Amino acid sequence: MTDSEFAAAAARTFEAFNARRFAEFATYVADDIVETYPQSGERLEGREQERAMHEAFPDPPTFTIRNVRRGGNLAVVEVDEAYPDGSVWKTAFILELRDGLISSLTGYFGAPFAAPEWRRPFRVTP
Repeated sequence: MTDSEFAAAAARTFEAFNARRFAEFATYVADDIVETYPQSGERLEGREQERAMHEAFPDPPTFTIRNVRRGGNLAVVEVDEAYPDGSVWKTAFILELRDGLISSLTGYFGAPFAAPEWRRPFRVTP
């Protein structure tokens, strides 16, 4: 899979999630996927467990991809994660790929915060 093919597949994956088509979303992950959230200490094992969690999620967020980076079987997908309450978190997913499917996903989430004033002289507008 080329980098552009992977980026297109990542877009389709998040489109399926955003449309709540969790059965389609599950086709992009390996049967034995391991999904980990280090900040909350959670670990999910297996496609069925992951899908069940997504289907049970009350008011799930929607994702907008900001950036995709890939090297071999490792990829990072940076997204804006928008919640129904209007908050938008910055999230990075580290993916391990096997046979064109996601075999491991580690998610890091962060709520936005104001930059400290002391850093103003050092920063530029993104």
